[in-house]
Amino acid sequence: MTTEQPRDASPAGADEAPDPADALAIIAAQRARAEGTRPSSTWIFGLWGIAWLVGYGAMWLTARDDRRPSVLAVVVAIGLGLVAVTLTIVHVLRRTHGIAGAGARQGALYGWAWPIGFAAQSLIVAGLGRAGASDEVTGLAANAIAALVVGLLYLAGGLLWQDTPMYVIGGWMALVGAAAALTGLPGSYLVMALAGGGGMLVLGLVSRLRSRA
Repeated sequence: MTTEQPRDASPAGADEAPDPADALAIIAAQRARAEGTRPSSTWIFGLWGIAWLVGYGAMWLTARDDRRPSVLAVVVAIGLGLVAVTLTIVHVLRRTHGIAGAGARQGALYGWAWPIGFAAQSLIVAGLGRAGASDEVTGLAANAIAALVVGLLYLAGGLLWQDTPMYVIGGWMALVGAAAALTGLPGSYLVMALAGGGGMLVLGLVSRLRSRA
């Protein structure tokens, strides 16, 4: 005759407290996954910092004598700006590609806001030229409006993704563009290069160090 063993009503280990290390690992993995869907502030700081430092630096170096930058310097500055805009759009779309629903739609709409903003900037500058604005006024307006467009878009991105460094870079770009307009040519190019480009590189370094801490 066999004696029936009592059955355990709950599976083994069901009442055991979860391992704190495992819980922390799960939380860290979820945070990393969430961070992977947000644009990298460090990468964006570096991208625009180099574009502005090199592009506007070249314009200032070639405009110190007659206040007009060389054609090559202008081409370099415009080219670097276009590259920065394009890479920003690609970066944002890639980071938000794996998000479904409203998040994906927000990322796509944000990406399209860039060409819309710069198309408007180009039309405004062209309108000033047709209205008889001088080359200096047109140049100052082109720089200031471009910086304002970029700054406002980064401010919007910072709000959208709750990213404080991205919000900071947006405010910095907008304010530097305004300060450069007050400086006049060719000093505005130096302000954009050092305060704009150099400042963003410093902020990018700070953001990088904070992310490692």
